[in-house]
Amino acid sequence: MAEITAIVLAAGLGVRMGPRGKLMPKGLLQVGGATLIEQSVAALRSWGAARIRIVTGHLSDQFEAAFAGTDVELCHNPHYATTGNLWSLAVGLEGAEGPCLILEGDLIYAPQVLDAVDGTSNRFLVSTPTGAGDEEYVWAAGVQGGPLHMLDVSKDIRRRAEPPLGEMIGVTELTAQAVARMRRVALDVMAQNPEEHYEPGLVALSREDAIECVLLEGVPWAEIDDERMLERAERVVFPKIQAWRARHRGSGAPAA
Repeated sequence: MAEITAIVLAAGLGVRMGPRGKLMPKGLLQVGGATLIEQSVAALRSWGAARIRIVTGHLSDQFEAAFAGTDVELCHNPHYATTGNLWSLAVGLEGAEGPCLILEGDLIYAPQVLDAVDGTSNRFLVSTPTGAGDEEYVWAAGVQGGPLHMLDVSKDIRRRAEPPLGEMIGVTELTAQAVARMRRVALDVMAQNPEEHYEPGLVALSREDAIECVLLEGVPWAEIDDERMLERAERVVFPKIQAWRARHRGSGAPAA
């Protein structure tokens, strides 16, 4: 596997978490006795990420305390309060020369999610329906028998006539060539709207550099945006993740 930099986007204000979001970044919420970011970093290390970079913004001092004395690199987005996470992605990509794995900081997932990427392709991970609410739907197309390439991403399931492939997980792999193009595409998109999120940036990139959509069936994961989603992650999703982690250990791979 090529040496790859993992970029974790964790700068958001966490407005939908209400009072809890004012006290801590979403990535530092605990599920199962450890923070979301800690669990993601552990999974990324076991998977083989050469470098791990976290883009911070809201309450960045808490990330500094959490990762003091480690080799995790923290990059600060000073405009986090007035921009979307496409800006955070641009900050995270600064100086990155090789392939990158982009993850959202408010995710919890079984380590097997990372088995779908290897540092050599443009891949966007998609899941079968979760019923979690607030889904980002993904549309893709391709020649029969070949890979499916990204067409669009939206929360509006009526955006396109055809049914979506599935739900966006929040894990994206870009080759070194695509990383270089993504920097330019991000600047172009943000020139039109500084508050844009990174999904439209990836859709714009896919028009120049095809991004394969890989559908994962049954692998447990959750995004946490509000208290209801946190409760679901703790009660429903985390026990499944524990079972999948045990399966990972049973296969001889290190535990996340």
